[in-house]
Amino acid sequence: MKIALIGPAWPYRGGIAHHTNLLARALREMGHQVDVITFKRQYPKFLYPGTFQEEGGEVFGEICSERLIDSMNPFNWLSVGKTLRKRGYDLYVFRFWIPLFGPLFGTIARSVGGGPGRGRVLTILDNLIPHERRPGDRIFTNYQFRYCTLSITQSTTVHTQLKKRFPHIPVTTLPHPVYEHFGTPISKSKARELVEIADRPTLLFFGFVRKYKGLDLLLEAIPEVVRRIPKVQLLVVGEFFGDPKPYLDIVQKHDLQDHIKIHNEFVPNEEVMKWFSASDLLVLPYRSATNSGIVQIGHNFALPSVVTDVGSLSEVVVDGQTGFVISEASPEHIAEAVEKAFLPGTLEKMSQAIVEERKKYSWEAFAKGVISFVEKHLSVS
Repeated sequence: MKIALIGPAWPYRGGIAHHTNLLARALREMGHQVDVITFKRQYPKFLYPGTFQEEGGEVFGEICSERLIDSMNPFNWLSVGKTLRKRGYDLYVFRFWIPLFGPLFGTIARSVGGGPGRGRVLTILDNLIPHERRPGDRIFTNYQFRYCTLSITQSTTVHTQLKKRFPHIPVTTLPHPVYEHFGTPISKSKARELVEIADRPTLLFFGFVRKYKGLDLLLEAIPEVVRRIPKVQLLVVGEFFGDPKPYLDIVQKHDLQDHIKIHNEFVPNEEVMKWFSASDLLVLPYRSATNSGIVQIGHNFALPSVVTDVGSLSEVVVDGQTGFVISEASPEHIAEAVEKAFLPGTLEKMSQAIVEERKKYSWEAFAKGVISFVEKHLSVS
């Protein structure tokens, strides 16, 4: 099958770009011809609160991308659509994670002949409803899905939302695969030496810091965690999207400087392993979520998690076996889950369970699921 994957990809940062490249590699390994089409300009600076949008380094996932799309130029969208249509792909795969790009992807999808009951346009969703809403979201989303033939979600939450809003579009759910490309764990002692922390019980909050991820809730919970586990320390690792001062104020208010290390920087791929290897427990007290690639990074390192019962988090964390799912991110709930995790033998048993559980989340299985779903609904081969 001749396939175009259209969305964020290397050299852009973030889990969605990684997902695109890893899916492209898995599809190629199945024998399909895959082209990755990405941005030459993704976000204008005023819409991107981080420092840099690109991660640089070596080609990620061994897949080069074509940088064709200018997100701010509608004439470019028409030109890209015309170019892709001329190439005659069997399948056009778009990503959807934010309504802002609905007009862009919808225009390209329209150009290549997409639409319900016709065309060969598949949309892989991360979110249908954005975490941070803006005027125009619904209109922009509707425009992209007007030219969508099939959809794949990665959580039952998004599946339900999609079927309610676009009942005419066939949809299936495939779980988010494990991010294996960050390598294998190194020894905890070596990792803690590399990140310059003491050999103490260690929690990890990882990823871009945004309000919906609930870091403030975790920081407010740390005094209670310290009361139960006096030597505990928390690593906050990731670039802050916005002013970090409110979070630093919480640290100062509770005098937590000796228990919290903040690394306010984007973490290059080759450095991810040291932070996860240095940690005992991943804690993600999200206020809202649909999918989280962070949990699947943790699974790669056999790192147990504490997560809130939102989105797909409770679908990929088996409560009491590979981590703990809490009903709310209150200090008491977080502290109780962390305390249970550090009971003798618990983390070790959970790590062993993750090694078995993560076998279900391979990129090969995800790619096969994509092709099987497409072949079921479209006459392609």
